[in-house]
Amino acid sequence: MHLLYSLILIVCLSYEVFAAPSGLLRPIRKSKSFRVERVKRSNYVRDGSTALRKAYRKYGITASQMDGGNMDDFEPFFGIFGGFGGNGGNGRQSSSSSSSSSSSDSSTDSDQEGTVTATSVEGGSEFVSPVVIGGQNITLDFDTGSADMWVMNTGLSSSTTKGHETFDPEKSSTFQYVNGEFDISYGDSSYAAGYLGQDTVNIGGAIVKNQVFGLPVEVSSEFIEDTSSNGLVGLSFSSLNSFEPGPQKTFFDNIAAELEEPVFTSRLRSDGVGEYGFGKIDHSLYTGTMANISIDSSAGFWQFDSTQYAVGSGATRDITNVTAAIADTGTTLLLISPDVVEAYYEEVKGSSYSSSVGGYIYPCSVDLPDLTMGMGSSFQAVVPGSVLEYAEVGTNKTSGETMCYGGVQSCSGSDFQIFGDMFLRSYYVVFDKRGPSLGVATHK
Repeated sequence: MHLLYSLILIVCLSYEVFAAPSGLLRPIRKSKSFRVERVKRSNYVRDGSTALRKAYRKYGITASQMDGGNMDDFEPFFGIFGGFGGNGGNGRQSSSSSSSSSSSDSSTDSDQEGTVTATSVEGGSEFVSPVVIGGQNITLDFDTGSADMWVMNTGLSSSTTKGHETFDPEKSSTFQYVNGEFDISYGDSSYAAGYLGQDTVNIGGAIVKNQVFGLPVEVSSEFIEDTSSNGLVGLSFSSLNSFEPGPQKTFFDNIAAELEEPVFTSRLRSDGVGEYGFGKIDHSLYTGTMANISIDSSAGFWQFDSTQYAVGSGATRDITNVTAAIADTGTTLLLISPDVVEAYYEEVKGSSYSSSVGGYIYPCSVDLPDLTMGMGSSFQAVVPGSVLEYAEVGTNKTSGETMCYGGVQSCSGSDFQIFGDMFLRSYYVVFDKRGPSLGVATHK
């Protein structure tokens, strides 16, 4: 009889635990993971100088003339490309946001799983994915180089939002205004500024309630003209968030505790197809052993040491200028230390620096060499030369050869190298909050 009573008591207590309201008691079991697919868009033309200019603007880098000469007989395709302005800037900031916290949705014990398509823009200069905010589908950019989430919205004028998808707070029953604002500005005069709100955000079936994000009431022409993207989801560390008062938590930080593992992964492809995964390391997506790279998150970035390099089959050399690096899905190019860039293009016949497009160009008929970049204390990451071919950019007026813009360019006056999509597309990369660390392995 005592045994039967004990069993009944255990069943009742178990029911109370699993039926308890969200936020009081939660099941120990964690089995939530989800995937966000990225699919190539074919109706956009690559623009190397624009991709470089965006990266410089983002990190406040001031463009500088590289060694290696300038091609006076080079004629860029200015009908397509706007040239290189050369203005860098000082990144961001801000104003006052809310003390309101964000919490993940745990109203159900079922797994949060799903897939969502994504689209590459500018032939790979950025990748965008549909995100559901307050029940509304908005295409946003996933960005490991920032911690801000903001979205184009109906608070902007109709002329500003023409061609964009917009979020309408009045159409969401779960939206709330937050006592705060944001103001992101750059040295080239681009900016976005407005107020803060919070709402339920759904990415691939995983849901965060009360996610705080920015709703600009004014944006500069750079953001207006970029109709392929309507805002971004920052995936760096929350300490980098620029909202005031703040910082506010990123979507990843809010959902991490609900996942099987506190990780998200990138598996990008040279053809533009790829995916992000959240909550699980999928061992079927890579080959060989995964390297573990220690991360220094003190500046808010996924930052690591990169102190050595090799070009082609050449000897390994020490990097003499910039030896810190970050992994950034929101940057297209591989922006590395100036001494490495110069050494790389010395091995590319016919290459030269062009001030008119702000970077190194080379004859498209030439095969680029592989580039090896050190990561952490011992891992040597090899990027195939074929992956580093970016886009046609102009013509050599003397020879008539078509010239191409290289996917490897200088990080100029930056404090760190930026390993963007041109690097990431060669590897399956795990962004792991534990440690924190980066896992890097060759993807299938």
